[in-house]
Amino acid sequence: MHSLGQRCLSFSRAETLAQLRVTEPQVSGVGDRQWLYQTCTEFGFYVTCEDPTCPFSRLPALPSQLELCEQVFGLSTWSTVQAVAQTNSYYGGQTPVATQVLFVNGDMDPWHVLSVTQDLGPSVSALLIPNASHCLDMAPERPSDTPSLRLGRQSILQQLQTWLKLAKKSLVRGGV
Repeated sequence: MHSLGQRCLSFSRAETLAQLRVTEPQVSGVGDRQWLYQTCTEFGFYVTCEDPTCPFSRLPALPSQLELCEQVFGLSTWSTVQAVAQTNSYYGGQTPVATQVLFVNGDMDPWHVLSVTQDLGPSVSALLIPNASHCLDMAPERPSDTPSLRLGRQSILQQLQTWLKLAKKSLVRGGV
């Protein structure tokens, strides 16, 4: 956090709850409340460490995360389960019906398990960048970027160029 010019996060449950319950605009923790709400009402995916060898916590992480939905927004675990089912039904889960979509993920990002990680057809592609973390492909290029990240960015550019050329040809053929 220091490298990003931000304060370290508190590990106090009481402080976390107090911060998440604040509804006025804040300078720090921007988006934390909104992200939790979206997680409680659409995704239901929580980064947990349930394995007994986990170095981070010996607490039951999933129930603790679901309790936040109740404590902050008054949303029960059952409502979260129903909301996730609705989201997956509406968007197609990991097999969405879509065209010209490129799902980009890093294999070090815990969120990649929620995404599409294999091609679903000619116009729905997936790119899983080895040794990349959350949104790393969207960060500015740096000399320290790994070869796999550089290659991933090139693949993204090539895919976008292909789709833009197809769109341009379609417009020309359509007389627009």
